[in-house]
Amino acid sequence: MTAARLPNGRASLTVLAALATAALLAGVLGGARPPPAALAGAIAALGAVVGFARPAGGLGAALLLALLAPFLVVPQRFGVQPPVLDVVVAATYLGIAMQAIRRRRGVVCAWPRIPRWLVPLVALGVLLPLAAGAAALAASSDREATQVAVKMSLYGLTPLMVALTCRSADVFRRATTLVVVATGLQALTAIGLHLAGPSGIEALRSLAAAGYPSTNVARFLPDEATRRATGLLVDPNVLGVTLAAALPFGFTWLAFGVRRTAFGAAALVAIGLALALTISRASWIAAAVGVLTWLALIRPRAAMMAAALLGGAVLVAPVDPFERIRQGFLVTDRSAALRVGEIREATRVISRFPLLGVGYGDAPHPDIFAGVSNAWLWLAERAGVLAALTHLALVGGAAQAAVRTVAADPALRPPLASLAAFAVAGVFDHHIVSFPHLVFLVGGLVGLIAARASGPAARAA
Repeated sequence: MTAARLPNGRASLTVLAALATAALLAGVLGGARPPPAALAGAIAALGAVVGFARPAGGLGAALLLALLAPFLVVPQRFGVQPPVLDVVVAATYLGIAMQAIRRRRGVVCAWPRIPRWLVPLVALGVLLPLAAGAAALAASSDREATQVAVKMSLYGLTPLMVALTCRSADVFRRATTLVVVATGLQALTAIGLHLAGPSGIEALRSLAAAGYPSTNVARFLPDEATRRATGLLVDPNVLGVTLAAALPFGFTWLAFGVRRTAFGAAALVAIGLALALTISRASWIAAAVGVLTWLALIRPRAAMMAAALLGGAVLVAPVDPFERIRQGFLVTDRSAALRVGEIREATRVISRFPLLGVGYGDAPHPDIFAGVSNAWLWLAERAGVLAALTHLALVGGAAQAAVRTVAADPALRPPLASLAAFAVAGVFDHHIVSFPHLVFLVGGLVGLIAARASGPAARAA
């Protein structure tokens, strides 16, 4: 189903040509640039060429970029200056499309089996952002917002692209390894930058040539004194939800790995510490739900006991993290109060623009504030109610398929638990639908589950 199915000689020539082209492009793009920009150029060239020639490898490269350095940009302007991740994803999807053409001609193999609900939902996920962007462009001529809409449309393809490409048991094992290794490195980076203090902030600012923001690097609680870890993911809540969603894969690697126990334990410790340093309540809750979901799929009684103990501790324990969570639910701090106000405003905006939203740029009228800390309300504001319902249906369809099949196929445990963590984080923040690399990660989980749940194990069940 991939280029590996081509005759061996042709596949080898394709890979060699990809590597040679990537090396040439990397030298052209990065030769006269500062080191961070040169690195970004090399990654863009290599990832794009390999993604087109070997889409499965391109998806792996995109996964690593999404977890490690999603804000790297191509160091050369071509009218626009896209993030490296966008280039790799676009090239990979083009490679998958070329494979589909060969399948249609009978060169490789027949179409793989995928769930019936996936294609129409992905089609809506692709078309609705484009429609919202077009409507906003007609109203305000905001070209940058239109580019965001096109980008969101591209990433809307992810569930289908992953479902068509990533179907073997090896893919799940490799994905688990990539997630644990990349997230462990991200956690170590976040811890190191956080402990370095001002030196860590300067190190982040030095990456401006590669596309990372050079302003507003340090993030604090509302007290403006307590600093929060961001790692290479710019925002503490984005770092937090990424680490939270990776925990089920880490526990799977630790519990069922072979000769990897020490590394898996070290990665989990680093992820847990970095997660604590984000001081992200939504991410802490998402992490708890993800881990409890993973445990419930293995030891339901143990999960129930752990949930009861954790719930009791959150309610009464005089510990600062639990106190912060209680304040959030009781709306007794400023952040929680702002969220309540955002939800009220979001309902007003959605009722005024229910079909296609206000687009992905600035609000079209000065009396409108478009921004809310809930993924699906945010999506309804930006692209309309149907776009939000489509995303919910994708997540819900994947969850239902996984629950139906997970007893016969334990490989579905970590993606299902990770999807649960992302969904819970979406209740409290909008990042899983507004940050393209998180859209890619969530869509990838949906695609993995759809592919696996429609495979041989599903039919046997």
